[in-house]
Amino acid sequence: MINQEVIEVQGMLFQVKRKFPEHRIDLTKGSISDLKLYFHCDTMFKAKGYLWLCNKIKDIDYEEIR
Repeated sequence: MINQEVIEVQGMLFQVKRKFPEHRIDLTKGSISDLKLYFHCDTMFKAKGYLWLCNKIKDIDYEEIR
């Protein structure tokens, strides 16, 4: 996760794997599932003129040991 952007969306954290301007990807010729599979991502967002291919950072539950 070194040198990769992390974004917060609706209170959840995501590691950004790739970001493309919307006009560079034609979603009518393929599927979102294909893009996620190719880039090894579990989530895709469309915002601010970009397609964001991301992986959700999982929350962990822990108990502090003293």
